[in-house]
Amino acid sequence: MRKLAALSAALAGTLFLTGCDDEDKLYTIFPSGELRVIHASPDAPPVNILLNGKSKIEGLDYAASSGFTKLLAGSYRVQVEGIIPGGNATVIDVDGFRISKNDTPTLVAVNSVSSIEPLVIPQSTVTPGSDEVALQVTHAAPVAGPVDVYLTAPGASIQGATPAFTFDFKDNIDVGAVAAGVVEIQVTLGGALVYNSGPVDLTGFAGEKLMILAINSENQTENAAAPIKLLAVTDSDAVELRDADTLTGAKVVHASPDAASAAGGPVEVFASSPALGLSAVELIDAFDYTSVVPAADNYVSIPNGTYTLDVAPDTDTIGDSVFTSPPLNLNAGMEYTVIAAGRVTSVPAFNLLASADDNRAIATQASLKLTHAAPAAGAVDVFITGAGIYSVAEVEAGMAGAPLLDDFAFGTITDYVAVIPGNYDIRVVAAGTVAINLEGVTVTGGDVLHAIARGPSEPTGAPTDFGIILLSN
Repeated sequence: MRKLAALSAALAGTLFLTGCDDEDKLYTIFPSGELRVIHASPDAPPVNILLNGKSKIEGLDYAASSGFTKLLAGSYRVQVEGIIPGGNATVIDVDGFRISKNDTPTLVAVNSVSSIEPLVIPQSTVTPGSDEVALQVTHAAPVAGPVDVYLTAPGASIQGATPAFTFDFKDNIDVGAVAAGVVEIQVTLGGALVYNSGPVDLTGFAGEKLMILAINSENQTENAAAPIKLLAVTDSDAVELRDADTLTGAKVVHASPDAASAAGGPVEVFASSPALGLSAVELIDAFDYTSVVPAADNYVSIPNGTYTLDVAPDTDTIGDSVFTSPPLNLNAGMEYTVIAAGRVTSVPAFNLLASADDNRAIATQASLKLTHAAPAAGAVDVFITGAGIYSVAEVEAGMAGAPLLDDFAFGTITDYVAVIPGNYDIRVVAAGTVAINLEGVTVTGGDVLHAIARGPSEPTGAPTDFGIILLSN
C-alpha cells in the first residue's frame, strides 16, 4: 500500500479535539468545519478513518458514507486504514489536509485497492429553494470511462437528445439547483445505454444538497443489469440506486440426506410469488442430493419480491407438496442461497435454510461463510489451520488450539469470516473424530466462499460419508 502526496501544505498551530465532554460548545466558540468520507473503492475492504492518528470513523464499508463529522478548523493528517485480516494497513495517507471555517469537503476513496486514492470534493455552493435540490454528480466508477448522462422525465426517450453533461472517471460536476420532482437518470457509454435508474423521486430531498456518485456494481446480479449503480448521498446517509432492470439472484442447494429415499427419487421445487404471476412456477426439476442449481458459482435471476417454495416428489405437482416454506423476501440486487436441509422422515426436521450472500470481491482477503447441514454429525468443532501444520491425529488429540467454531450446531449459518489468502486445512470434528477432512485448500484474494457441511446419504450411504458442498462467487 502506498502513501499519497499531501493535498495541501501543513499549517502550524493545529487544534484537534480530544476527549471533550461538550464538543458542540467548542465548535461554536472556535472556527470549525465538517468532513465527510465515502467508500467507493470497489475491491477494498471496510476502512477506518484516522485523524491525527486517532480513530474517528470505524468500519466504513463500500457504497457507504460516514456522514459529516464536525472538526475544529486547522490542518489534519487523514489516514484511511484498510481492515485486513492479520493486521490493518494504511491505504491512504494525506498530511496537511486543511479544514477552514465553515468548510465542508467530501473525501471519496476511489479506484481499485492496488491504486486507491483520495478524491476531494468541495460541497456545492448553491443554496436550493424549498422545492429544489442542489445536485452534485461524481464519476467514481473505475469500470467506466467517459459517459453521457441524461436527466429526463420518466419514460422519456433519449434518442437524439443532448446529454445533461458528460464526464469521465474522477470528474465532479456541480449541476446546481434542479426541481425536486420525479426524474429518470440514463447513462450511455460510447452511445450504448449502460444504466437506467427508472423513476427517481427527488421530492424527499427538497431543500437539501444531494451528491450522486456513479460506482461499480458489486456482484453478478447487479452486473447483469448494469456495470454501474448510483449512490445518492445526503449530509447523513447514502442510498443505492440500482438499474431499474436489476433482478434478484438465487441458488438452491440440496443437502437433505433422506429426501430422495422419502420421495422415491429426486424432488421438484416450485416457486410462488406475485412477481411470477398467478400460477406457481417449476423452479427446479429432478433435484437430487448434493445438487446445486443453477451452479456452485452462479445464480439464477428472478424478479424481486416475496416467494414461497414448495417441495414435491419428481413428476408430481405443487398439489403434492411435502413441504411449504415460510415467505422469503428477496430484494433486487441481492443474492441468496437456499439450502434444503434436515430430514423428511425424522429429526432434525426438513427445512429450508436461507441466507443473503455478500459476494463483493475484496482484493486483500478471502471471505468464508459456513453452514452446518449435516444432521448426523450433531454439534461439531471447526478447525481452519495452515496447510500441513497439524495432522488429523493432532487435531483429534486437541493439539491444534481452539477451533474457529466451537459446538457449531446443525442449521447454523455463520457470518462471513475474513481469511488471509493462502493454503489451509479444514477439519470438522464430531464427537472427537475428524468427520470432514479437507487438506491443502487454496484461497486467494477476492474469493467469496460458502462451505456447506453435509452428511451421508440416508439410509444407504456409508455412515462416515460426510463432505462439503463448496459454493463460490
